[in-house]
Amino acid sequence: MITSTDFCKVQKLDDDLYIITEAGLVHFYLVLGQKKAVLIDAGFGFGDIRPIIRSITDLPVMLVLTHGDPDHSYGSEYFGDVWLYQPDYGQIMGFDTKHERQFAAELGVKYLKENNPEAIERFDSKAFAEKSLLRVLTPHFVKDGELFDLGGKTLEVVYTPGHSYGHIMLLDRAKKRLFSGDMICDYVIIYFFESDRNAPFSMALDSWKKIKRLEKDIKDIYSSHGQYPITMEWVDAYIECFSGEFQQNYLKDKPFSRGHLGRGYQHIYKTVNIQYSDKRLEEFLGHKVERIDM
Repeated sequence: MITSTDFCKVQKLDDDLYIITEAGLVHFYLVLGQKKAVLIDAGFGFGDIRPIIRSITDLPVMLVLTHGDPDHSYGSEYFGDVWLYQPDYGQIMGFDTKHERQFAAELGVKYLKENNPEAIERFDSKAFAEKSLLRVLTPHFVKDGELFDLGGKTLEVVYTPGHSYGHIMLLDRAKKRLFSGDMICDYVIIYFFESDRNAPFSMALDSWKKIKRLEKDIKDIYSSHGQYPITMEWVDAYIECFSGEFQQNYLKDKPFSRGHLGRGYQHIYKTVNIQYSDKRLEEFLGHKVERIDM
């Protein structure tokens, strides 16, 4: 089994589960059944991860995306066929620009400089920025509750809008595993984008409550960023935060700059870490936010 490449590190978590971490930033998961495998997200695609997968299994592989952000979808170029919730195909196309790819390429170069400098000459950042998913992807749209039969293992689609309108999670009820994408993670959640990219806070809260109702079928939560696995304690914290704590305490939040996305605020509550714009907060509160100057 390949355990590392210029950008990726690979770890076996169980006989049927592997984690691939790309550029120290994003996790994606390979789940094995008896007849096929599912790759949950594909990362930035700084390098071709198919050799990694083939070093683990020769089963046919389906690529299922939790959502369309570049750090989850750019790597889908190596697979062609991709399964996702329909609204996030538009998200993928919206991010499929030279400008967005150049920004991603800069992250890749930064990672190599800090962690693997001898590999910089092998990464063609200019060629990466020139690529386009539009020419290579064939989307297959999934539905809430849809089941993927891998042979002796079933993964269930759970529609969880919030981080994006088409965000999904995948649930393995038999193993009590939830693959949560960016909706539940020990990491910052960004809510700077306009409402055509991030769904309203109210939809995110409904999604966390939906996951809470599935609690008896969930033990371990495998997210796309930060610590793994995490537990339902993270879900409880999101629900508590957005059910009143955030509304009561947002005026205490400190200003935060999010680079090209602009300035906003950061809210921390237990395991919740949100960076957000006042525009998105006002949408949630239903009234204008008045603050002392930043």
